[in-house]
Order: sequence, then structure tokens, then C-alpha cells
Amino acid sequence: MLNNDQMQLIEDKYGKLIHKISNWISGDNMISSHDDNVQDLWLAVMEAVRGYSKKENQVFEEFWGSKGFDKYLKTCLWNLKNNKGAKITKKYPVTKNNHSLHINPQFLLLEDPSSSAVEYTIFFEQFTELLDSDSQELIQEVVRDPNYIKPSGKINVSLLARKLNKTWEETSEVLTKIGDNLKNEL
Repeated sequence: MLNNDQMQLIEDKYGKLIHKISNWISGDNMISSHDDNVQDLWLAVMEAVRGYSKKENQVFEEFWGSKGFDKYLKTCLWNLKNNKGAKITKKYPVTKNNHSLHINPQFLLLEDPSSSAVEYTIFFEQFTELLDSDSQELIQEVVRDPNYIKPSGKINVSLLARKLNKTWEETSEVLTKIGDNLKNEL
């Protein structure tokens, strides 16, 4: 465990680096704010001190300022940055252009002038010649209840077939036909 003097030594020597790495981790406050990153990096510092102490069988005062500890600590910080950054990058397409309600509570007060209802008529007017009645019925059902869409983005054909009183094969055939007609994979 680090005492206040040891924490101050680390802050004086590595504080700017910690904040710099924190800024490089994300840049996306929706996923990870600067303060969250700094906190995670300080946890990594404490783990690095504990790990180095155990590895070298030395107390803080014995290894503080050594070249070996300096390299070890910086490696731990950069490894955390890379690991956390990789996880954030995977989530970025989902969170892009979102805003944190914790940081921006005013978004709760904004009114949305657009209707939340889906305009089927506009959609079907554009694609009337491409969609038969079975296709239109299937699309309306999926839009009405998004639970038919699996986390993978594919349609749960079995569940949808039961709702439409069709066989799995018939439903799959309609989905394939929609995909072919709209040049899109469902």
C-alpha cells in the first residue's frame, strides 16, 4: 500500500504522463471519460508498485527512482492504455454520436419534433413493385416487434414463422425474396 508521500512522488514524476495517456485512451466520453481513465491508470500504478515490489523483493524506497522500475511502470501504463483502447474501439460503432446524460443532463429536456412512429406507407410506396403482400406483412411484423432480430442482426426465423402462422421454410423464403429484391441481406 502506498502512503501519501509515495503517492506524491509518483504524482510529481509521472502525473503528466498519466494525464497524457488518459487523453489518448479514448476521446469518447460516452464510453470512458478522462477522469475514469486517470482513475484506472492510478490503479495500474498501484498494481505496478505492488507487482514490482514482489518481483524484486524490495520495498518502495529501495526501488524508487531505479531504471528498472521506471520501465516497468511505464510498460504497465501503456499496456493498460492499449487494452482499454482496444475494447473502446470495438464499442465505438455503437456509441458514435451518442451523448452522456451524466455529463449533459440537458439532453433529457430536449423535445424531439419528429414522430417516433414508423411511417410504413412511405416505405411501402417506394418499394410497392418490389414487395408482395407476404413481404410487406413480414416487414411490418419485424418493425412492430424488434425482438425478432437476434443480437447478431439476423432474423429469428422460427419465432417469426410462428407469429405469421407459416412454416420456417416459407418464412425463410420470404426473407430471401426481400433480400434479393431490395439487394440487402436479412
